[in-house]
Amino acid sequence: MSVYKELEDYAMRNYEAGGHWVVESFGPADYDEYLAQAKGRVNRAKRLLKEFWELKEELCRDVRGHGGCLDGDY
Repeated sequence: MSVYKELEDYAMRNYEAGGHWVVESFGPADYDEYLAQAKGRVNRAKRLLKEFWELKEELCRDVRGHGGCLDGDY
């Protein structure tokens, strides 16, 4: 299995928890960036991806809480 596929599969398994941010928008260059930050360690890259999507989810919850995301007020 390629490293890209492994990272994408990880995000897909966590799709509902925020992995959709990765599945829907990441390509090879994005995965390369995370792998470089992780110094080529796949498990570290997975943790970094999770930190990324958790931050995105937190920001989206904040926006929703202030009436800007799902209530049609935008």
